[in-house]
Amino acid sequence: MRIWGRKAAVLVGGLTAVAVVGGMLPAEAAPAPRGAKTTLAPVTTITPAKGCVVLTPGMNGVKVRMVQQRLGLPDSAWETMDARTRNAVKKFQRARGLAVDGVVGPKTWAAMGFREDFCMDRWTAKPALPLTATAAERRKTMIKFARTYLGAEYVWGGAGKVKYGIDCSGLVLQALYRAGLDPQPITVDKHVLPKYRTSLELYNHSGFAHFPVAERKRGDLIFYRSNETGRVNHVGIYLGKGKILEAVSGPDTVRIGKVTTYRYSQTIMPTVVRPF
Repeated sequence: MRIWGRKAAVLVGGLTAVAVVGGMLPAEAAPAPRGAKTTLAPVTTITPAKGCVVLTPGMNGVKVRMVQQRLGLPDSAWETMDARTRNAVKKFQRARGLAVDGVVGPKTWAAMGFREDFCMDRWTAKPALPLTATAAERRKTMIKFARTYLGAEYVWGGAGKVKYGIDCSGLVLQALYRAGLDPQPITVDKHVLPKYRTSLELYNHSGFAHFPVAERKRGDLIFYRSNETGRVNHVGIYLGKGKILEAVSGPDTVRIGKVTTYRYSQTIMPTVVRPF
């Protein structure tokens, strides 16, 4: 979720009520009927991501963050291959005698001296349960794994290991992997694409069951939509007792917050996803 600029003033308590704009679901939101059963079958292996993500204009994620830090861009920069980032890359490439295109591929990555492999953002959590595991065991595993990210840095487009930072839907996606669900065609390599929104794809996934938000239970996925665009742009894991585990950009961290109907410039979606 992208709320406001990194390191900007943080609201007391992290949540606030805002005016509702619209009130209708966006046209592309067509989740499974309320009360339907999740049809995704549990797995013991996750489908590998395809290829290694080259940092072309608009790409997001952990590798972008690392490049920005290596090139001395301010901490306030969003993890996106924007014009400022590409210009800094071109300056670096020019100084190193590389092709000057502002794109970070394997050669430019290697020249920057990273110890991490260029394909580092293909990492996925390994399922921790056998196919015979119960729904309760899967919910417990999902939440336990997500909790390991508490305090981790928020990184726009992040969907990898704790030490590199993560965003809201990247956190949920990896937690689902750990609990043994692989919601194809959603993948970590699509997660960093300029216009791809994993939170929206999760909400609209035909394999997930939806229930009214008033009937939410521990382990459900709670979604929010932007009041400006009407599109889903945030997701977190419901812990029960009005608490949500989420990655948020305002506080710039993974934290446990409160579930409210309105927050920042967002409105809660009328249904939750029940993956297990």
